[in-house]
Amino acid sequence: MITLVIKNKMFSIKGSSTVKDENEVDRFTVKGAVFSLRRKKSLYDMDGNLLYVVKNKLIRWFMNSCYIYDADGHKIARIKQKFKLFKKEFTLKGYADEIEIKGDFIQHCLEIFKNGEKIGEVGKKFVSLVDRFRLDCYKEEDAALLVALVIAIDNINDKNLSD
Repeated sequence: MITLVIKNKMFSIKGSSTVKDENEVDRFTVKGAVFSLRRKKSLYDMDGNLLYVVKNKLIRWFMNSCYIYDADGHKIARIKQKFKLFKKEFTLKGYADEIEIKGDFIQHCLEIFKNGEKIGEVGKKFVSLVDRFRLDCYKEEDAALLVALVIAIDNINDKNLSD
């Protein structure tokens, strides 16, 4: 298992940040765009290789959603929030595996399942002036995708607050 901390910088024009592990070692870099209607963020490994791009859907009809693209620019998934009272639940459409994201709105904790197996947990810290998430990845090979999912969920939540 690997534990990552995803933190938005308080004063970042582009919305860029670094994802660190529990030992404060840099694992990923997130770069945002200065002017982006879709809240575009790109996820890179520490060698500068693009892994994923996350963008909000520009126009929504009922609930906000977000797209995840691979390094080649192919849309690999759409993440959409389900309407649930006092629960946070998201669906991931288009991905090769079945991914479910379920959680509790009150506790701000989400569990991520892949093909029925729990692969990660996300928790948000309230005592911080910036968004700060703790991500527990049960398999290191899922870490980059899970970081992209957390970014997408944060984008959806930010869009919900601004609407």
